[in-house]
Amino acid sequence: MAKVKMEKLQAARMGKNALEMVTSLIERFGSRLSGSSACLDTARVLADELRPHCDRVESEAFSLHPNAFLGWIRIMVVLYPLALICFWLSLSYIALILTVSGILIMVYEFFLYRQVIDRWFPKVTGKNVYGIIEPEHSVERTVVFSGHHDSARVFNFLTHKPHLYVIRISVGLGAYFALTLAALIQTIVHLVGGKFFSFGFPSIFFVLCAIVLTIALPWVLQLWFFASNKGTPGAGDNLISSAMAIQLARYFRQNADNGSPLRNTRVVLASFDGEEAGLRGSRDFYSRHREDATVLSKKSWNFNVDCPYNAKDLFFLTSDINGSVKLSQEMATQCVAIAKSMGFEAFSQPIAFLTGGTDAAEAAKAGLEAVTLMAMPWRNVERGSVYHTPDDLPEAIDPRAIEETLSIAIRFIEQLDAQELG
Repeated sequence: MAKVKMEKLQAARMGKNALEMVTSLIERFGSRLSGSSACLDTARVLADELRPHCDRVESEAFSLHPNAFLGWIRIMVVLYPLALICFWLSLSYIALILTVSGILIMVYEFFLYRQVIDRWFPKVTGKNVYGIIEPEHSVERTVVFSGHHDSARVFNFLTHKPHLYVIRISVGLGAYFALTLAALIQTIVHLVGGKFFSFGFPSIFFVLCAIVLTIALPWVLQLWFFASNKGTPGAGDNLISSAMAIQLARYFRQNADNGSPLRNTRVVLASFDGEEAGLRGSRDFYSRHREDATVLSKKSWNFNVDCPYNAKDLFFLTSDINGSVKLSQEMATQCVAIAKSMGFEAFSQPIAFLTGGTDAAEAAKAGLEAVTLMAMPWRNVERGSVYHTPDDLPEAIDPRAIEETLSIAIRFIEQLDAQELG
């Protein structure tokens, strides 16, 4: 009992320090869109903070096209009226090609996080930062604790009439899919020559469809303004996780200095850039180091943290990138058990469709056992009020969520280090 109390006091102090660091960085640099000087300066400060506590610290630059990640939205907005005109003119083949092209771009760029339109958007430089603490003996396993320091773009639909968020998205995209379906039916009718229809049904049907789809045009056009060009302060999403990485580095270094180093577990404390641009930073990190024995090992785990706002909503993801990537159920179950053994509420669940992805996905694709800890409602209809808004400030973060996250991460790493590998 005394040990648990001491752990909680230590985690509370670490959490307080992490929140103070987030406040300081936001006051100095503001929002941190990928490629901005503010984001690069933040990465530099994080590297400086890691350096006294790690055996080595690296800053790695990479190229990305951040505006491409949400660029599919405006492409679809442009394609919709063009396809609608073609539909009115019975040029169904062209309408179908236009709408299907937009859907394919959306599926690959957003549903699957592939880089299909990136080359047509401005290129910028991002910067990942990570520090490494080596164990006392040979490296048998590696744990990557990760967060991201770049800010999200403000979602205008969440700042203006947020109660209509789901409706605005559903109607706008629904009209686009309805036009695709109508164009497909019109194409089929043209192919069979309308001989299976009578009493002029096809023409009446398509005129009615065209009228309804034209009425829906304003709902599609407003999607153009879905995301702002401005960034959020990004305190909870996700600078706090990068600040927690600093605290963990300090914790494990102090333990080592006091005669209690990790025996065979290397710890990598990573802060990625470009997460809000489609996980571009973590993708670069894992593709660069997946075969690099000086960073990762054959047995590696990724404890990723994103949006740790509310302790009462703490959970671990078991899938990622809109459900297309499987995370580690075994690791999630272990983390939930650790949380409950410490008196915290926690559970595991797959990611909700259309809620995007986290950096754990890139770790999982590189062969690591990976989970993401989150602490906020994560379905589209119940996300926190500060998510992707200008209100994502330090005061929106529940200090208890930080304490619990740190406690679980420390216990996970120390339990892993205590295990004997076969």
